[in-house]
Amino acid sequence: MSLFLNAVIAGIAIGSVYGLIAIGFTVVYNATRVFNLAQGDLVMLGVLLSWYLLDVLHWPQVAAAAAVLVGIPVVSLFEERFVVRPFIRRPGDNIGWFIATLAFALIVETVVTNLYGNRPPEAVPSPFASTAIHLSRSITTAPKFIFAFGALVLVTVAIEAFYRRTWFGTAMRAAAEDREVAALRGIEPTRVSVAAFAIGGLVAAVAGFVVAPIVFSDVSVGLAYTLKGFIALAIGGFGSIRGALVGALALGVGEQIFDLYVTARYDVLAGLGLLMIVLVFRPTGLFGARGVRQV
Repeated sequence: MSLFLNAVIAGIAIGSVYGLIAIGFTVVYNATRVFNLAQGDLVMLGVLLSWYLLDVLHWPQVAAAAAVLVGIPVVSLFEERFVVRPFIRRPGDNIGWFIATLAFALIVETVVTNLYGNRPPEAVPSPFASTAIHLSRSITTAPKFIFAFGALVLVTVAIEAFYRRTWFGTAMRAAAEDREVAALRGIEPTRVSVAAFAIGGLVAAVAGFVVAPIVFSDVSVGLAYTLKGFIALAIGGFGSIRGALVGALALGVGEQIFDLYVTARYDVLAGLGLLMIVLVFRPTGLFGARGVRQV
């Protein structure tokens, strides 16, 4: 039982990272109906920037965090302006953004890989002590895992409040439904798209800084995190922040239990299997809703 409970705690920590990625997906999708396939690589960029500032340049944790929280949204805004915007402006273009964001992700990964070189992944200094925290006599966790879960809760609450209590949050969803009608009502679709990618980049920056001490300076995590974030989003339901949260935690816990009782070599099968089970009973995901549109 202690092994099972420790696996659940570890799964919640890993799921917290997946949740941050899935929320970044959701913010962009809700405003633009675009799945940003570079979201995982933005997280990877945050990991590598954290490593460079903390381990190579020896910046203080606060200064490094601030630089990551500014730098990654800038890259995300660059993607919106030069990669995504030309396609979402075209009426009836439903596939251009897919190829464009995938190409941008591959470019980011190639550039970072060449800059990083052939060195193996290196440890990233953590702002917390490495001593374990005992939740009970037989259940332990690390402060950096609690930090990951706390970051997920904070980001989720902040974005939910933004959508529900601000005019601009409502405007972002309106622009996603129909950009032309939203423009007639005084909502500038371009501003909404910029805001969505800025927030998505900020969430990716938080995820990158939080996960850096856990995964080390690993260039290969970008594509894997894109896949895991997308699976979590599909489990929870596209467009739902709460669904992204629940789907990510379920995915993280499911993977850890699969690793414990089956094998750690094919943990991606745990996520795909969980997704198939959910879609059989809930084709729109756990928190997804069938769209009804009046014409």
